[in-house]
Amino acid sequence: MIEVIVAATPVSEAIDKFLLVIALDVKPETIKSYALCLRPLRALDKPIGEITADDLRIAYARLRDRDSRYADHPLRPAVSDGLSVYTLHKHVRVWKRFFHWLVDEGAIGRDPARKLRRPRLPREPPKDMTPDDLDRLLRAAEAESARDYAIICFLADTACRVGGLVSLTLADLDLAERRAKVIEKGSRSRYVHFKERTKRALRRYLDDERPDNSGLCVFIGLRGPLTTGGVYQILKRLARKAGVRGRYNPHSMRHAWARQAIKRGANLKEIQEILGHTSIVTTTTFYAVYLDEEIHERHGQLSWLPEE
Repeated sequence: MIEVIVAATPVSEAIDKFLLVIALDVKPETIKSYALCLRPLRALDKPIGEITADDLRIAYARLRDRDSRYADHPLRPAVSDGLSVYTLHKHVRVWKRFFHWLVDEGAIGRDPARKLRRPRLPREPPKDMTPDDLDRLLRAAEAESARDYAIICFLADTACRVGGLVSLTLADLDLAERRAKVIEKGSRSRYVHFKERTKRALRRYLDDERPDNSGLCVFIGLRGPLTTGGVYQILKRLARKAGVRGRYNPHSMRHAWARQAIKRGANLKEIQEILGHTSIVTTTTFYAVYLDEEIHERHGQLSWLPEE
């Protein structure tokens, strides 16, 4: 293990130290993803203090010009196609984080990735769940299971990530104050808040349905604490039963929370805090997304040109 990173440290050793450090705050899956994105930088084979912006531009150009994907993937077969713009965007994002960390550590005095541009992502339609589909899902869950109803209420009301839901413990659930401390994205903790409807749903589940002596976690499955995969299976089953046509996964509820809050007049800073984003750029890029007809309607409400 490297104790101190300096400008003369080879880039591969610096990457290894970076992955060790961020492993304290993110999930193992994220570490694997970061390791893959940083692999092209290992080919630079030079001290971190000698890496230039041109080195990174050349490395990016090689990625962009690839004509195949998954050539060295252990599980997926190779595909005769280049990397998607989303994959390229992710690589640049991870490279920027790596070099920003090196500057913060005092290992290098300048950031060669500062001027490296992320590729422009295509504009996509919102990835939210519709209020009508949420209502269908709630009605189906309420008729079937207090636990499933509480799960949907909690996800839709708090806008928490599914990881925060499955790791929620009884000690971190405060029904009296209508809030809970959740742990998301590795070991990052934050408070989420909920309304009376969710409080009643949780109380009903805890009093009437949750097994006694079943451990610390709030939500319990057949074989112990409910897993992320278990939540997806619950939602899939209920969506099929309720006739849900659109999205119904946990993240679509986060998107829906943000979009509905914007329609109710919330500002982006409020949404950033409630969703637990470290940067308001994430809130703006992925959640403040509008359909053309929504923009048309909103324009009519905001335009200052008086009617005749």
